Amino acid sequence: AAAAAAAAGPRPETGGDRGSGGGGGGGSSKAVSQAQAADEGVDKMKIWEKLQGIAKPEAPKEETRIGWLPEGSRCSRCEKVVVDRGGVYCGRKLSNGECRGCFQAICWKCMNKANKAEFGSVKTSKTEFSSLGADAWWMHEKCMTAEDKNAYFGEDEDEDIGKPKDTEDSDDEQPGKFAWE
Repeated sequence: AAAAAAAAGPRPETGGDRGSGGGGGGGSSKAVSQAQAADEGVDKMKIWEKLQGIAKPEAPKEETRIGWLPEGSRCSRCEKVVVDRGGVYCGRKLSNGECRGCFQAICWKCMNKANKAEFGSVKTSKTEFSSLGADAWWMHEKCMTAEDKNAYFGEDEDEDIGKPKDTEDSDDEQPGKFAWE
């Protein structure tokens, strides 16, 4: 009886011939493999064009790592996941669309604990950063150019950037007096 069952072929409850896709569904697996082959061909063509130097330049992706850290971001320094607005990115977007900075994510705890050797003298707080509005940005001092420092501190002179302004440079004849006195 066992020899007769083996000669009769596979039993229906085992799924039949495994190579045919289980009966009537064989056509759908062919369609999937053809679609994958077509996608693979397109990818290979793009790679070949890029290597030949004839590829159309791709539009640069919009940099989103500027300003507040969104929820679920990971701090680059302590590796902790933050809540929404739980820190800032090191970066700035210029009016011409150019982006600067190293784009590291820094949480507020690390911002407060960091010393000058790590971040330089440029640090911010959550209160200060939120007061700057929707276009707020922050960068490590080492990532800033002179133009970035001028924009950040709102000064025109290159030599005294980041230093407190001297009160002795007033135009009054009487030093130590207020303008309303």
